[in-house]
Amino acid sequence: MVFCPKCNQELPDGTTECYVCGCDLTNTQETHWVVLGSIENKLYADFAKETLASYGIPAVVISKDGFFGDIGLPLRPFYNSQSAPFEMSVPVAYRDEAIEILDMIIGDKWQRKES
Repeated sequence: MVFCPKCNQELPDGTTECYVCGCDLTNTQETHWVVLGSIENKLYADFAKETLASYGIPAVVISKDGFFGDIGLPLRPFYNSQSAPFEMSVPVAYRDEAIEILDMIIGDKWQRKES
């Protein structure tokens, strides 16, 4: 996955030009991502991702549960009542700002990864 450095649009790998703003992606540096921590459920994970995007911070949420798609089909045994967390990642340059925002908006609903 590639993010446009100009408009933060998520683009498929191998894209050479942003189809939203027209930015040339061939001369951009590779972005290094860092895992910030885990969020306890999909609702909070989606909220956190949208809020970070409103601050211009690209974010990726990965389910540790096998949760996929918009309807969210869990791939764990139905008898396991504990929900697996969702992992939140951002580009390393946004790490500190994103942590402050997540602390502010979702508080104890997320667990920061120890550095």
